[in-house]
Amino acid sequence: MSDFALSQILAGIAFAFGLASFQFKARRNVLLCLCVSVAFNGAHFFLLDRPGPSTLMLITGIRYLVATISTDRRVMIFFLLTTCAAFFTTFKSPVSFLALVGSLIGTFGSFQPSGQKVRLYFMGGNVAWLVHNAFLWTPVGVAMESLFLTSSVVGYWRYFGPPAQHAAPER
Repeated sequence: MSDFALSQILAGIAFAFGLASFQFKARRNVLLCLCVSVAFNGAHFFLLDRPGPSTLMLITGIRYLVATISTDRRVMIFFLLTTCAAFFTTFKSPVSFLALVGSLIGTFGSFQPSGQKVRLYFMGGNVAWLVHNAFLWTPVGVAMESLFLTSSVVGYWRYFGPPAQHAAPER
């Protein structure tokens, strides 16, 4: 099996976990599910010989775990700086700036105490990653981010839109 084919399978697994994550209401559950998703997504980018996005995914996974127990601004700043350092260490091409933007927006969102704000920032990060994946021509990556964005909108609407008074309580 080629590295490209394996990368697309790993992206598909990442997709399944990521898509499921946005249907949870509890911030912690969203972050834990996303942690698993980015582990597979990082391996996907590694196989595509994209060390920048792969490294950003590793940092993102660690960030999600830490954000489940802390929303401290100092921790957020540490992850913002770590993300920038990893980016500039592994920089390969200008398209990687889109991965950086997506990661920085997601980092800021991860440390928001409100599940509503977390989702809004993640939607912004999804857009940056969607464009990044389109430039790299990773079809599963494009589909994944498109559906993550759609799932985020659906989850946001379910829990925070006008019919939110009928949604299940956060667990």
